[in-house]
Amino acid sequence: MTATRPYVVDTLRLAGPVALARLGIIGMAIVDVVVVGQLAPDELPHQALGWAPTAVFLVAGIGLLQGVQVVTARAIGEKKPGTAGVVLRRGLVLALVAGVLSCLAMWIGGINLFTAFGIDRSLAVPAAPVMMVLALSVPLHLVYVAGTFFLEAIKKPGISTAIMWAANALNLALNLLWVPDHGAIGSAWATVCARVFLAVVVLACIVLLKDAPLYGVRNFRADGPSYRALLGVGIAAAVSQAVEAGAFSAMTVIAGRIGADVVSAYQIILNLMAFVFMVALGVAAAAAVLVSEAIGRQAPGDAARAGWTAIGINAVAMVIAGVLIVVFAVPIGKAYTVDVALAALIASLTWISALALQPDGAQVVIASALRARGDNWFPTFSHILSYLIVMPVLGYWLAEHQGMGVAGLLFAIFWASVLSASILILRWIVLARAPATAVPAPSV
Repeated sequence: MTATRPYVVDTLRLAGPVALARLGIIGMAIVDVVVVGQLAPDELPHQALGWAPTAVFLVAGIGLLQGVQVVTARAIGEKKPGTAGVVLRRGLVLALVAGVLSCLAMWIGGINLFTAFGIDRSLAVPAAPVMMVLALSVPLHLVYVAGTFFLEAIKKPGISTAIMWAANALNLALNLLWVPDHGAIGSAWATVCARVFLAVVVLACIVLLKDAPLYGVRNFRADGPSYRALLGVGIAAAVSQAVEAGAFSAMTVIAGRIGADVVSAYQIILNLMAFVFMVALGVAAAAAVLVSEAIGRQAPGDAARAGWTAIGINAVAMVIAGVLIVVFAVPIGKAYTVDVALAALIASLTWISALALQPDGAQVVIASALRARGDNWFPTFSHILSYLIVMPVLGYWLAEHQGMGVAGLLFAIFWASVLSASILILRWIVLARAPATAVPAPSV
């Protein structure tokens, strides 16, 4: 079907601020790693392992909340903006429930979450307290994410972006204050405090929006999409993202089994890749909003055009990022740590990480576009195959059995991402050509 409008400008206008907000999220993690790497380098392995289980719960929670973004955008496309506030409030309830349960799971699991996977107690014992402090930040961050998804769906992403970068400044200041005396634990407490700021300020800004009455933000009697509608998108996304995050955390465990230097190098490279991945997430969010809006208007041609535009923009962005990483490999390594040998190892491996950026970014953009069309579970099954089955097995074989260390883990990420992106692009080609009747309406 012929598309009725271009989407390059719309995608860039929405993706730009969203990507900046996502970069701010990973910016906190980068600050944590850099400050610990410069001021307490011996504690980098403890920090890396402390983040491993935290990331799984956090990313799963973010996936669970993706329904806030999709369902809100659909409501606006259907000319029902007054129901958006209902979506937000239900999203906040889901955020708190998921966040508290995640925190309790990490506190109950404790050191066993590391030793059960073969991590030596000399690494597991100092890593567990770091994880338990970071666990406190998960409910707070999920509240911020619910508010952010709402703001992005109503096309006001600049608000959450500004809040995130203000929180980054606070996080940096607290890291510099606490890391010299408290190491990785001090950095973890800085993250908690920054996320308190995120949650409180984003909610205040939403309540005080000039357009709050239009979107029903303060109308607690309004009816609208149910929890089922949010979870119809969110559960599939949560499983998908938990699988991916869990697989990457499993790779951290593999690195930890090899040794402290390997886990430090892998964590830093992964941190660098995650920074660039935030750009892809920004484009993915734009795709989700614009495709969802088009579906709400019953305009499948526009939905296909919006999705293809996002895929193309992301491809260009990943190429540019990859080239920059390779060109500045040595300064990047030195910026992360004062350990000369570790910095040199990082610089020597950046070309592999640059290679993985393209398929890794592509798969998240396509998955978002598919879910915006109502194809919620296919991306999940693709991620299970690529990241839960293929990547850890390949990483274990290359890193441990073939003796490739960090390079083996990175090559495993590359090939798993190629597999995921290939499957998803074929699915998108099929659905983008499908008639309007093939697009399911959102459940209410």
